[in-house]
Amino acid sequence: MIVSLSGLQTSGSKSVLPSTGPHPVRIYFQVIPLYPSMAERHGEDEAAQDDPTIDADGSSGQLGRRSMMKALGATAALTGLGALSGNAAAADVNLPGGSTSIPAGEYTWDGSGLEVGSGDAIVGEGSAGDVVLNLESGTMDGNIEGRLENVVVRNSNHEAKAGINVAPGATVDGFIWPEGGQRDEDRALYTPDGGNDRLTVRNSAWGWMVNNGAYLDKPPVTMEHCAAVNNNIANVRVGHRDGTDESERTVIRNSLIAVTQPVENDDTNVPHSRGIRLRHPADLLIENCWFIYLDVDGTADLIELHDGAAGSTVEIRDCAFYNDSDGDLVRDKSNGEMDVTIENCTVAGSGSRTIEPDYDGSGITEDDSVTFPYPSEVTGYAAADEIAGVGDGIGPWGGTAGSTIQEEDSMAHTLVLHAAAENDSTIEPTFTVDGPVEFAGDAESDSDTITDNGDGTFTVTSVLAPDELDSFRFDDSIVDYSVPADATVDVSLDGTTTTFANIVGASSTADTEDVVEVIARQSDPLNYEFLVDGTAELHETSSKVTAGNGDSITDNGDGTVTVTGFTGNDGYGDAYIVDGRIQSFSWEPQDYAFDVLVNGNVVDPLSFGADSTDDSTTDTSTETETDSTTDTSTDTSTDTSTDTSTDSTDGSVDRPHLVTVDGTADDVTTYTFTVSGSVVRDAALSEVTDDGAGWDQIEDIASDGKVVGLVGSGVDAYRFSGSVTEITVDGDAAVSIQRDV
Repeated sequence: MIVSLSGLQTSGSKSVLPSTGPHPVRIYFQVIPLYPSMAERHGEDEAAQDDPTIDADGSSGQLGRRSMMKALGATAALTGLGALSGNAAAADVNLPGGSTSIPAGEYTWDGSGLEVGSGDAIVGEGSAGDVVLNLESGTMDGNIEGRLENVVVRNSNHEAKAGINVAPGATVDGFIWPEGGQRDEDRALYTPDGGNDRLTVRNSAWGWMVNNGAYLDKPPVTMEHCAAVNNNIANVRVGHRDGTDESERTVIRNSLIAVTQPVENDDTNVPHSRGIRLRHPADLLIENCWFIYLDVDGTADLIELHDGAAGSTVEIRDCAFYNDSDGDLVRDKSNGEMDVTIENCTVAGSGSRTIEPDYDGSGITEDDSVTFPYPSEVTGYAAADEIAGVGDGIGPWGGTAGSTIQEEDSMAHTLVLHAAAENDSTIEPTFTVDGPVEFAGDAESDSDTITDNGDGTFTVTSVLAPDELDSFRFDDSIVDYSVPADATVDVSLDGTTTTFANIVGASSTADTEDVVEVIARQSDPLNYEFLVDGTAELHETSSKVTAGNGDSITDNGDGTVTVTGFTGNDGYGDAYIVDGRIQSFSWEPQDYAFDVLVNGNVVDPLSFGADSTDDSTTDTSTETETDSTTDTSTDTSTDTSTDTSTDSTDGSVDRPHLVTVDGTADDVTTYTFTVSGSVVRDAALSEVTDDGAGWDQIEDIASDGKVVGLVGSGVDAYRFSGSVTEITVDGDAAVSIQRDV
């Protein structure tokens, strides 16, 4: 492609404007549709699929109320944005292929050309909300197979049937449309195809769609930190069909669903707004979500389990309902043909408390003290609060809408703390950051404190009553923390659930320190003891792996300590920070199945203290040896990450399969995956680079069947048993899964 430019700089495959002076620009794009238009492709009778008012009995219902081999590929192209123009033009350009982004600013837009192929991306530059497309004509539509990120659309639709096709494997991260469609058959997001590749939608908001807000009932979906407000038919519609396994899991978490004003409708449907609608069979998890339904015309059930989804497994946990409407909190139209669990949820408001299905779990309890967040707090986009029907004094919302959202120069990381509802009293967890911190979201400056320690670090004290939230922002690293021993605090960093121990693991231990975990792989008690030539301290790596109860460390007075521990129950265990060499390890009963992990790698406990000419064989460091053997009776190396044998003595298992995450020098990729068996890092196949990509030096987490990792230009490799049940990738790394290698 020939580039004609004036004042345009090219850096690698990415075209950028100079950093000085105004650069309004007229940009022409070639539009290459990946699908036919939505109207041609849809092929469904919306009225038949979504008639909200006529049930099977003829009654009127309730009218009062990422290929995976190159996921998110290294190259991306902005293949078309219709007639997109900035604030006057110094040059006409044809953008080259490769990674392309939209400079921060406001543009007029005719709604066409959002075409993103698999492995490609359209990314708005700047902070959240810095790219605004003003819809001046046409229909807001497009086809996303790769990634769409940080785009705010303003103005309502001008022609009928708006909606972005989002394909299985796509990622939408930061799409905000406050005004919505308000034309026939409009919906914000629509899945044209099924299949087991996961669709990810996060940090997004949509409102005022007349024919479903997010119509995503084909592939498995992960929806996180989203807000759906005042959409007709269903604010969110999910379910698995058209080639998707019913056993795949769809997850909706940390999201807000609300109906606060009479919803609009098109000529095929009457106002009848469900919250979350499960339309086809699936394994559905709704977790840590907020539902607000006021007493307005057009509301329906807050969660509807349709008879077309009979056979589903549904888990609803840690959710808060505010209901002034007549709609059921949970309606089951399948006549009990679903496995439903409702756990640790609350309800307030003056409306219905009906839960139709039989369910397992603690259910829903009355609690009018729960704080309901604004859409901006959920998504991180101030524009989300501009959905009509959101504001101070509406329903349970108080204060000034969007008042807690930081300015454009807000810090890079967001930490959210949630005190478990089961805590006995108000607690004060603390954490220390090696740089400035600011209040965000639910933090309260009159009770929560940020203290300057005078050495470049700042310590935050969060005051949390049971089931309360606080959030904070910072640029640097968390280096220390303190949580009361008798309390539980849930921790989320940049939208990912984690623990303080995982966050500070690398920075809180010196180079000579290692995290040692002893994890049971069966039920019944396990007693163990190990001798350390050095020191040890109790530690926690997750809510299931934490030392303390029945565990002790004895100073022997000769430079050694003895760790005595007790655990039991499959998947549970203890953790320690060990500074020194483990000289011996013993346990009872001898045939007990358990794992010992050092810095996330499974090791043979018999290797501790074994005779060897190489001191490193009894050290708890994770340095690898080039000779890896499967005979644990003669191998004295602690590196068994490539060992695929089975040893009933130490509880290790056969891990014949391999996952590799091959990073790039251009970007940092974050990833998680979960396996149905066990997983360990393969240190021999992993590559830690030393080219300035410090992310490769960060300790990845691999335990209890789940991996949470970061990779820059290096390679992370893991061996696992069972199958990969869930995987998310955010970045340009190539991910491969090989079985029986």
